Amino acid sequence: MTSVRDQRSRAILRIHFHPAERTEELYGQLLTVLDGISSRVEPLPADWSAYVDLTGALTYWGHDVEGLVAVLRLRLLALHGVPCSAGAGPTRSVAAMAADVTPPGGATVVRDDPYEIAAFLRTKPTAALPGIGPKTVRTLARYGITTVGDIADTQLPTLQRILGTGTARRAHDLARGIDERPVVPGAAPKTMSAGHNFDRDELDPNRHHRTVLHLVEKLGARPRTSG
Repeated sequence: MTSVRDQRSRAILRIHFHPAERTEELYGQLLTVLDGISSRVEPLPADWSAYVDLTGALTYWGHDVEGLVAVLRLRLLALHGVPCSAGAGPTRSVAAMAADVTPPGGATVVRDDPYEIAAFLRTKPTAALPGIGPKTVRTLARYGITTVGDIADTQLPTLQRILGTGTARRAHDLARGIDERPVVPGAAPKTMSAGHNFDRDELDPNRHHRTVLHLVEKLGARPRTSG
């Protein structure tokens, strides 16, 4: 049986763009720069980032991962004046975690080596693992599981009793550097939306009723009631 380690080594990049001003046109131009290095680019416009599969591009360009990431960062800066932060590793999750700890203008590369992957992952807090939210962090902490290494060291059946089957299996795999999800190429959307978090529930019907009453009272009138 072929193990994950026996498969062809992958090189996945997660890159975050840090422009002075964000426009849809600029985001598309930055993706074009990525596409000039590798055709396997997955845009993530919500946070101005992207995944890039560099596996095949390494041989084509004759660079190692560090060298090709440096070329890519230099192109983005030279052509568009946009600095970036980049993280690279053998899986999407490792690349994302590496990018998260990298400041703008820098790059973090985790090589496809079991010891280097473990050294990078094990000391990270559980919250650093993709898909682990605050509620899960608190649940794990009640059992003394506070680092990614703790998740990796916990027997899967035990972890499943704590988190449930699906969540436990995914967390256990990611904590050991196992993540076979591919980079899915796709075009940047023609439009991008922006969100706003309100400080209160804007869909609360009682709130709207109170607002109407307040306005009516300010106008010196009383609302008409039925019945």
